Amino acid sequence: MKDYHFEKDEHEFDETIRLDDINKEMKKFENDQPEDDLGDKDAFLDAFESEKFDRDPIGNTPNSPSNISRGTPNVKKEEPFLNKKTASILAVVAVIVAIASFALVRGLFFSGNKNAMAMEQTPVLIQGALASGELIVYDIKGNANKSIVVNQDTEFTDTQGRGAKDVPLRVGDLILVGLDEDGKTVLTLNQGGKIKTVEETGLKADISSNNLLGEGKKFSYGEQAIFMYNHEELNPKDLEACDVLVLKSYEDVVWSVEVQEYHGYISIENKDNIVNGKFKLDEEAAVPLAEVERIPLKEGTHKVTVSGDNIEERTDSIFVETGEVYVYDLSKAQEKVGVLIINANVTGYKLYINGTLVDSTVPSVLPLGEYDVVILKNGYMEWSQHVVLDKDTLSVDANLQKDIQFGSVGISVNVDGAQIYIDGKDMGMAPMELNLPYGSYSLGVEKYGYQSFSAVINVNSSSSHMSVELERE
Repeated sequence: MKDYHFEKDEHEFDETIRLDDINKEMKKFENDQPEDDLGDKDAFLDAFESEKFDRDPIGNTPNSPSNISRGTPNVKKEEPFLNKKTASILAVVAVIVAIASFALVRGLFFSGNKNAMAMEQTPVLIQGALASGELIVYDIKGNANKSIVVNQDTEFTDTQGRGAKDVPLRVGDLILVGLDEDGKTVLTLNQGGKIKTVEETGLKADISSNNLLGEGKKFSYGEQAIFMYNHEELNPKDLEACDVLVLKSYEDVVWSVEVQEYHGYISIENKDNIVNGKFKLDEEAAVPLAEVERIPLKEGTHKVTVSGDNIEERTDSIFVETGEVYVYDLSKAQEKVGVLIINANVTGYKLYINGTLVDSTVPSVLPLGEYDVVILKNGYMEWSQHVVLDKDTLSVDANLQKDIQFGSVGISVNVDGAQIYIDGKDMGMAPMELNLPYGSYSLGVEKYGYQSFSAVINVNSSSSHMSVELERE
């Protein structure tokens, strides 16, 4: 049996109705009809099909005049209106009309049901959820708070108008719901439809009038509207023009505001002593520094430039975090700076300026003033100097002297009369005690009739001792 498919609205579902199913329904329809004088239509059909209208060889029917007895008068017989043939035709017509009526009623029922369900969709704003799984919503048209239930039979439609098994729901979502007769169970849930979604920036909230205002822009929001950022509710007065917002509205009234990109701040401190100060942020035009207090900014890296009559122009890169305040301190910018260059005769040393360890590999940029400079290096005596940085560049020569320290080294030999040599120089006979500068030395011990002895000794302490064993040749 061939299948026929009827689409249900624009959803990707369909219902298959087979012809034999239609016939069954028609049988039910016929059984419910009252009996009339015509009798059973099937009996008429059977009579119609079984009736014999056989003709004789010359084509005359049994009732033709030629077959009537010659002695009988030729009287014309009048046929009744409701004869078998007419009744059969009427029965067939009745079946066709019944099938058409059933299809029409069925079509009107499903079509009307869809339209009714579509018309019953109500805009609601999700405000929370109960432990039982019920959603707490604000009914926009009914201007009332209520609870509704979404279950496994709920039909979901996403923002693109496509059917889905389910959709994520959060506090602050604006949706359309079709409810059952009790007004609590959700039959259909639509995230799109008449809900309008736009992305905007450059807006600030006017709390007194419930409007989001920007340059040439105005959006009214409802008393129950929810403002969210990072799944947390926020006060609309905290919005700044640099924020990126997603607005969801119904009939030109905004009910849901989701902040996609939120702001941080930069705060300027210690600016009062800067004469005719100018402040420039990123590529914007410079403004008077005195007018700058607290600036909202998108999260990220920004370039700040400050200049003035009594300071050197300075440019800094700062990173502003969402919801945080970056404090830009201008106390160090209130003095002109110079460069201190140290020219030392050694490398790898430690450089201290006013007691603070600084990078010795690059020149030091410092505010003009006086400084105590100290250089330390192992094996060298400490170098220090008081310098005055009163110009753009100051070069200082640092000549470090080796720090010579001495250690006492005692040398004893297992035989008397052994000769001691240090770096090849005859130092006398053992035993002996030598006072040597810190360092490494070559030690030699010799005596006639014994094997020579040599070793390297390291002098790195105030006193030490070494014993030598000579062997005979």
